[in-house]
Amino acid sequence: MLKKILIIFAFLLIAGGALFAIYKMKGVDVPEIEHVKVVSEEKIISDSVHSYSINDLSGECQADDKIFCAIEQTVKCTISPDLAICNKEFVPGFVLGKTEEAIRPTQISFEIVKIKPIPGTQDISVYTKSDCDAIWFGLCKGTVIYSLSRKENKWAVTNIYALEE
Repeated sequence: MLKKILIIFAFLLIAGGALFAIYKMKGVDVPEIEHVKVVSEEKIISDSVHSYSINDLSGECQADDKIFCAIEQTVKCTISPDLAICNKEFVPGFVLGKTEEAIRPTQISFEIVKIKPIPGTQDISVYTKSDCDAIWFGLCKGTVIYSLSRKENKWAVTNIYALEE
């Protein structure tokens, strides 16, 4: 009988401790990661279509928007991976790879549609309406999403996705 009383008492003690911990934590504010500040510190270019051709690829990005410049760098490196600006730290590795099967586009155009924070990180997803003159893994036509993260005070494209339409 004493054993049953001790087990019930231990159970009530544990349950009471858990309820007390929940009560104490209820008043504690959990800090939120402010993704909006990360995105809002950049000037967002979303009102025009930007077009690039293999015949007129210039070097560095001239825009003030670091997010736009990261996308532009990836687009230029998709067209011509041998450009001096193509650095595997700021462009996904597969963009710079040489493949026999995948024909690279010679023209790409894009318009930034939406910039969305990735929950739980400081990274962002940039949604674009894109078009090109090749298939290139399906990553330059329709809705193309660029995942970006911060590296050395710049935005770096870490991956590229496409939504099936």
